[in-house]
Amino acid sequence: MAVWLDAWFDPVASIHTVGSCIRLVDVTGDGDPKLLVADQNRKLRLYKGVNLVSEHALLDTPSAISAFFEDAKSQGPRVPSLAVACGQFIFVYKRLRPHYKFTLPMQQVDPTEAEVWDGLRSGTVPLAEGCDKLSNLRDGGTHVTYATVDLLALDGEEKQQALVEELKGKPLVHSTTITCIESINRREDAPGASSCLVVGTEARQVLILDPQGFSIVAKALLPSVPAFITVTGLLEVEYRVLCACRDGRIYTIKNGQPLGTSIELETPPCAMCLAGKTLVVGTMDSTLQGFQLKGKRGWAHTLPSPLQALANLDDRENGTLFLASLANGEVRLYKDKQLISTLQMPGGDMAVAMRFGKYAREEGTLLLVLKSGALGVKILSRKSNLASAAEKAGPPPEQDVPLNVPKKTKLYVEQTQREREHGCDMHRIFQKDLCKLRLHTARAYVKVLTDGQGPVSYSHNSSLRLNAQVMGLGPFFKLVLSLQNTGSKPVTGCTVLVVSDQEWYIVSEPILQIGTLVPGPDYSFDVPLQAIQDGGQGQG
Repeated sequence: MAVWLDAWFDPVASIHTVGSCIRLVDVTGDGDPKLLVADQNRKLRLYKGVNLVSEHALLDTPSAISAFFEDAKSQGPRVPSLAVACGQFIFVYKRLRPHYKFTLPMQQVDPTEAEVWDGLRSGTVPLAEGCDKLSNLRDGGTHVTYATVDLLALDGEEKQQALVEELKGKPLVHSTTITCIESINRREDAPGASSCLVVGTEARQVLILDPQGFSIVAKALLPSVPAFITVTGLLEVEYRVLCACRDGRIYTIKNGQPLGTSIELETPPCAMCLAGKTLVVGTMDSTLQGFQLKGKRGWAHTLPSPLQALANLDDRENGTLFLASLANGEVRLYKDKQLISTLQMPGGDMAVAMRFGKYAREEGTLLLVLKSGALGVKILSRKSNLASAAEKAGPPPEQDVPLNVPKKTKLYVEQTQREREHGCDMHRIFQKDLCKLRLHTARAYVKVLTDGQGPVSYSHNSSLRLNAQVMGLGPFFKLVLSLQNTGSKPVTGCTVLVVSDQEWYIVSEPILQIGTLVPGPDYSFDVPLQAIQDGGQGQG
């Protein structure tokens, strides 16, 4: 049974936006959420059902939009306000009418950068030298002003000098730009509860703004520029702000203070959403990863195509469901890392922005903005049971088919299993056999020494060491005997007898009378030999 039903498709909607600039908001207070799209063509569009109701011009290119509720002051339906982030400004709309403009506070200019600009304007610092100093500041990690960025981006000294002349007499200001925006409830987690804005800037700051006068409630400084943010909890109870930054890390701000630990990703993030209590992050290496809110990774899944956008199904009973749009035109529905269903976009197009929620009369509606500018609406089938589909998802049935393992591999696996099961017994037997081998070796060595067959001869009152070496190639040889008294007392009256096979060798002096052997020095004696037969080996 199909999970998604086709509701409407407009191929000529000409919408060019990103995922952070599309929302489902009840801006009129009649209980019917509308589709709000901040177009990259500086237009704010309002859709009701399949009709474009209104279109409003924006003063700059939008980077993100978010809805928030102010504190209740009067009776009646609660109408949310809309915050549109454009550059360094936040334009607040109430009932789609301009209500307030908030400007981010200026940053402090680096003293070295200000000194270089003063020299460039007065002419005391040459243009080439000033550009080198500004470039070194930028490369060293200093957050420079937009004037410096524009100057270093120009090619040619004439254009750079023209920019310096244009900026003469103007103060050097350090403004910043909004990168992402979200809202967080104050006291209660309920629809229509009062909320505050959470803003991420190019100055590596995360600001929490009070909608009453837009004062800064909390401020946190991050090591890198936040690209995506998501919030959980209540501002006046306990909350977390999860920031995916451009340095490939996810930082957590808990109750206004950045935590010392962070989540390190292998590649920079390209999308992020919160599905229940699981933080789903998509990276540029076509990988989906699920993290707990405390930073522990629960799972990872490799996608067949690069990821384009993520969206959660926050109004479902099971909050672990989320949608992933791929570059091959697929929109996949996941529960954790289990694939539930796949939706293919028409004409091989891909969805660059998605939003799921209540729209018109349907509780579960998926709105898709394609790369070609088309707008599509899909309805989640009321008969679809996503819980049972998630339980059936898992490894393919081919995984249960046994593999044809080679005999050598099977033998190795069996031996490994046997060693794992009987490791203690095998070690005990090995040690026992090793002790027996050492004992037999020691007994054989003692027997050799006591029989006089070793290099050292022992008696009850003396010990002698005799070494023999044959020199010569034949038929005349010389047997060199080396005799040493290894005892502690002199030895007298020793006789050396040379015994050989008389059919093969002739020994002229088979008996040697040895005088006194003093302990320590070596005594050498030469015994001439003669071989009387060629070939073979005799016994000596």
